[in-house]
Order: sequence, then C-alpha cells, then structure tokens
Amino acid sequence: MTCMDKGIILSGFTPVRREPSEKSEMTSQVLFGETFDILESGKEWSLIKSDFDGFEGYISSQGIYRLFDTLYTAAGKQIACNQVTPVIRLKTNQQILLPAGSVAPIIRDSRFEINGEFFGVNNHQDFLLPDSRVSIEKIAGLLISVPYLWGGRCGFGFDCSGLSQFLSRVRGFHLPRDSYQQALTGENVNFIHEALPGDLAFFDNMEGEINHVGIFLEQGRLIHASGYVRIDRIDQQGIFNMEKGKYSHHLRVIKRPKNTSSSPGEPQGIID
Repeated sequence: MTCMDKGIILSGFTPVRREPSEKSEMTSQVLFGETFDILESGKEWSLIKSDFDGFEGYISSQGIYRLFDTLYTAAGKQIACNQVTPVIRLKTNQQILLPAGSVAPIIRDSRFEINGEFFGVNNHQDFLLPDSRVSIEKIAGLLISVPYLWGGRCGFGFDCSGLSQFLSRVRGFHLPRDSYQQALTGENVNFIHEALPGDLAFFDNMEGEINHVGIFLEQGRLIHASGYVRIDRIDQQGIFNMEKGKYSHHLRVIKRPKNTSSSPGEPQGIID
C-alpha cells in the first residue's frame, strides 16, 4: 500500500495506538466498517487518520483492508446499537461480532456489501440510521454495565468521550474524539433545568480542565462511563453517585449538539 490509500476495518475493531508498538497506549479504536487515510504504511504498523473524527494514530497493518469501493465513504451508513451484533461473512461462513458503534451500508435482503463482499445479518433492526429522534433512553438500556476502557469507543468497552461520541452519532450528531474537544462544539445551555435528553454535560478537574463527559437523560439523570457505563443523578453541582452517597464529578458546562455537525455520508432517518 502506498501513502494516502484508503483503508477499512472488517473485524470488530482494531486498537489505535499512540506509538507503533503493542505496548503503546491505546488512544482510540477503528470499528468495523469505518474508513481512514493511510498516512504511512509499514510491514507491521501503519499511521492512519480516521475519516469519521480525524483522529490519528498507529494500527496493525495486518488488520487493514484496502478500500476499493470509491463510493463507500459517501454512501449512507447504519450503526450497530446492541452491545454485540453477529454478522456472517457469506464467502467463508465466518461469524464476526460487531460491537456497538460499528457501521455498515444500507441492509437489503438481510445482507450488505462492502468491497464486493457480502455480509449476512439476522435482524436488520439491530442497526439504525442516524436520527435526532432516536431515544437515548432506549439505546442506553442496551449498554448499561459495559466496562470502562481507556481509548474505547464501542460495545466491548467505552471511555467517557467514546460513549458520548457514539450516542450522539446515533442521533445524527458528529462529535470529535476527546471530551475537551467535544466541549468546544454545539450551543451552550445556560441552566440545568433547560437541558434536554441528548445534551452533553462536561465536567472539570481541580485545575479547571475538562476531563469527563456524559449525556442527559430524562428526570435529572445522566448516562456516562465511569468504571462502567452507568446512570447517575445530576444537578447544578455535578454528578451524584448514589452508591457512594457523594458527588463524583463537578459540572462545568452543558452543550446542545447542532444538526450541522452530522458526519457526511450518515443521513438522518430510522429504518422501519
């Protein structure tokens, strides 16, 4: 592969690492169906840039498939929302477990096609097209207790910004990768009683740096990844951990995602 080829992941996910080494920190993930530019190509490691959120890092060259279908990146994508969704690679009859957050082109006749290869789907309702009307509450119920994983952004493990990025993506809003970057997007919500389901709450540390994010649900509750994906109470002070009986995170700002932030190639609309 030469530099600036397009790549795609056709396994559940592949880790994105800070340096080209298995011992290096996992800073993010590329999920099934996601594409990227190959900035540098090597025998063992390649430097890539995600088409979805622009995140850069190193992934194993063995997990890269060259993307031949030039129309794929512009086509509509559906998002896997269950914690795990099995699909079948029809050519080899191999099962692939897709974590929540994986993407696929439009499913027709219980299958979809990538690069001329077909994948079978048992239930197309496991996938949604991005739509601002999607119930955060419903999706949240599928992810409770998924473990916290630094650098994780899928159903096998989420960090806080990976979870908010996924839940916003399902609703048709495109967020950058990290919480401090996400806090720079959208419109300010001035009072907590004006927050709506899907709004993002950002929290800071003692130095005033944004270090955590969650998403509002109804009735003063918030879903976030802290130890695991969980739902806690939130008020003007911050997140109140009912188990510990104390506040765990200090509220800094509330933001409402904008429709204009939707990612290209992800049209709105729910699959019937």
